[in-house]
Amino acid sequence: MPELPEIESLKSYFNHTALHKKIVNVDVRDDAVLKSISSRSFQMRLKDETFKSSSRHGKYLFVELDRDETLVIHFGMTGDLKNYKSTVDDPQYAKVIFDLENGYKLAFICPRKFGSLRLADSKEKFIKDHELGPDAYSDFDWNGFKKMISSRRGSIKTTLMNQKVIAGIGNDYSDEILFQAKIYPFTKIIDLEEEKLKEIWKQLQKVLKKTINRHAEKDKYPSNFLYTHREDGAECPICGGTIKRRKFSGRSSYYCQKHQNKT
Repeated sequence: MPELPEIESLKSYFNHTALHKKIVNVDVRDDAVLKSISSRSFQMRLKDETFKSSSRHGKYLFVELDRDETLVIHFGMTGDLKNYKSTVDDPQYAKVIFDLENGYKLAFICPRKFGSLRLADSKEKFIKDHELGPDAYSDFDWNGFKKMISSRRGSIKTTLMNQKVIAGIGNDYSDEILFQAKIYPFTKIIDLEEEKLKEIWKQLQKVLKKTINRHAEKDKYPSNFLYTHREDGAECPICGGTIKRRKFSGRSSYYCQKHQNKT
């Protein structure tokens, strides 16, 4: 599932290919990805609009339009964007295609249909209405992180993934942050000393910075990242220990049994 670094990369791609372009037509091929709006209304309200500016909050991409509305894009588990010119290149699983004034098209692709497109009054109102927490990469400092997280009573991994606490981190990057911080993922926050919480904060910033700088291209991640060793029984690239897989809330979590022990 795309997380904050992937959405940041998609924002850069959008800016490079579609920003400031006028929409001359909207082809809705599967209205299941539209939220709280009909295909007809979506087409009418987007036609002749211009993609004015873009921003990201957590796992959402926000695109401001001329009419003072905001296009909100959520990529779900398999969402993507593709810019192309010829109709013969229409991508498989394209759910909505925007025809742009420069002759190119921008497709919203979503094979598993968990992504969505919707129109909101503003980015700020959407964030408030959906009770999203501050963006993991830009909206708070150490003191803000400490204040938010210290009052929680669940495990540190669950808390990092809670979009109402911190927006943008999911299964993979919560594993990576805790792997680098040498913290057992299922430790209760109440059992973590301030020194440990501060190390998590530092690694959160480092991991996101490194992955964003590499445009979320996994093959370019550092060799000491867990991501390239996410396999039960693999050798830990940090300490030589054994990587362990554990199912948690229906998802596979990975950690090192040696340097992320429970004690």
